[in-house]
Amino acid sequence: LCRCSDKDGILSVQRLLRTGREPAAPKAQAAAREKRLAAGQEALPPLSYRVEKVAGRELGIRFTDRTKQEAPLFTLNRMGFSLAAISGPLQGPIPFTLTSGYSKKGRITSSGTVTPKPLKFKADLELQGIPLRDFDAYLPEGTKIFVADGALNTKLSLNLEQSPSGVKGSYAGSLGVRSFYCLDTIQDEDLLKWDSLQVDRVKGTLGPFTLAIRDVALSNFYARVIVQKDGTLNVQHLTADQPPPQKEKPAPEAASQPTIQPPGKPVATASAGPTGDGQRQAISIEAVTMQGGTLAFSDLHLGTPFNTTFYNLGGRVSGLSSQSSRMADVDLRGNLENHSPLSITGVINPLRGDLFLDLKVAFSDIELSPFTPYSNTYLGYDLAKGKLSLDLNYRIDKQTLSSQNKVFIDQFTFGNEVKSAKATKLPVRLAVALLKDRKGEIRLDLPVAGRTDDPKFSIWKVVVQILQNLLVKAATSPLALLGSLGSGADFSAVYFDSGSEQIGQAEQEKLGKLSQALQDRPTLNLEISGFVDRNRDAEGYRNELLLKKMRGEKFRKLVKQGKSREGQSQEETVILPEEYPTYLKAVYVKEKFPKPRNALGMLKDLPEQEMKKLLITHTAVGNHELQGLARMLLRARPERQWWKCGRGSECPECSKQ
Repeated sequence: LCRCSDKDGILSVQRLLRTGREPAAPKAQAAAREKRLAAGQEALPPLSYRVEKVAGRELGIRFTDRTKQEAPLFTLNRMGFSLAAISGPLQGPIPFTLTSGYSKKGRITSSGTVTPKPLKFKADLELQGIPLRDFDAYLPEGTKIFVADGALNTKLSLNLEQSPSGVKGSYAGSLGVRSFYCLDTIQDEDLLKWDSLQVDRVKGTLGPFTLAIRDVALSNFYARVIVQKDGTLNVQHLTADQPPPQKEKPAPEAASQPTIQPPGKPVATASAGPTGDGQRQAISIEAVTMQGGTLAFSDLHLGTPFNTTFYNLGGRVSGLSSQSSRMADVDLRGNLENHSPLSITGVINPLRGDLFLDLKVAFSDIELSPFTPYSNTYLGYDLAKGKLSLDLNYRIDKQTLSSQNKVFIDQFTFGNEVKSAKATKLPVRLAVALLKDRKGEIRLDLPVAGRTDDPKFSIWKVVVQILQNLLVKAATSPLALLGSLGSGADFSAVYFDSGSEQIGQAEQEKLGKLSQALQDRPTLNLEISGFVDRNRDAEGYRNELLLKKMRGEKFRKLVKQGKSREGQSQEETVILPEEYPTYLKAVYVKEKFPKPRNALGMLKDLPEQEMKKLLITHTAVGNHELQGLARMLLRARPERQWWKCGRGSECPECSKQ
């Protein structure tokens, strides 16, 4: 038996049937018959029938679908069937069996009952070795995927019935796809393949729809992801191109007039709402297991193409559910280029109304030299060596993302300079020198937050912007960047007390941290320049000079009286509060400027504040004095023990600073 569907969608056997109506009975005969029926002289017995069994065997059907350009051919062979207990007009369940071979190796088996009216179908269905290649023509038009291999195996139990609201019922069984293989026809390369995809212990209902799956197992799979030259992914171009939406034509002017509403009758308006019964679909998958996976990645939009491969991808996702309160456990592992381990652990719920996840992603010991195509394109240098480790933590809840991105780079070293139009002009070598410590390690903590429902938000754009900000800060405020990496202090300046060589406690601590940071980065060379604040340093300089003169007065007095300590210097001499008026007056008396006198021409006794005021106002501070102060601040003063170790010039590391 051969059946073919023509291009117009009509089965060939339909053309063998008459489509015209039988000629109507003469009007006179019809009128006479109606009169006899009305008088009760004639009755029509209801038509009834019963067929005990209809069977066939060793049948063959070939079906060609000429509505498709490829005209796919489907062949059923060695087919046998049986139907029993076919009766009417009251139609009951009809038991049936069907067995058939499909193509060369496929097999179809089904048995059960069917009730024509109302339609009910209860049966077991088994498909074995159905080649998916036969159905490649039914992919959406324009899809750029070629199905080269794959066989479908399934066992299903169906219990369905037609109701006024649609088809309802239940289903249960298992499904498997073996040796699947498809290609990307744009790149003419492998896209996706696997040895086995098995979905076991499936059950669910229709109307409302529910789905529960016990196990999903995917083994020995391969996938390829490519960044095209225009920056898009290959998977974005595999589906048919959608035409741009057409603009709606403006409604006629008459349509914009207000509608006259009869009293008591509301106006019907269209609104978006839930479809069907409005219930959320219940879906659960107890366990998804993956093993032996390979993911090949290529980036072709760089000047030099980049290629890498993830191997040994596998793991388990358990407890997937559309219930908002249930979370699935994730534990996935793999290797980058067969040596750098990758792990993804945490919880996720992708099936509920809005995505929830709390995942930790860890990469370890990723060799950086293969990433040279990226560095010479965007940084302008080859990568000589280095290893990267990532510790990432991502949480999405109620469309709010918060993440911590901890980056550890060991022995990062640039190679030769490369000319690239896309390379940044920022000082990347300086940035690396600032970020790298004495051990050759770089540690970064890059927190990212945002809204996933914001169309302008992209986590990778944020991370790239953060890294760009680091480079900008390295160029404009390198010491501020150096401080932000550890202590949080701004090392761009160390502030002395106004007009003084002295440094306050807080600035001494900052200077110690700066010293330690420089010791940890021996490749850095620090150039120091002094500066003065004319408004603050001039007044501070006068007070410091006055205090210095007072210490000199006391020191000389102690020396004359033999009360000075061995090795004591003038700068180490301390003026006690009760001694302040004595030595202030001693300085005042010696200063050579006009002073108030009494009637006898002798120096007039003045209050402490008045003497200090005259001393301060008669101390000249100009550019020469301020420049001298700046130079004095740059002199090595190891005896002040500014360095963190406290050893001063005796410390070889501190002396280098």
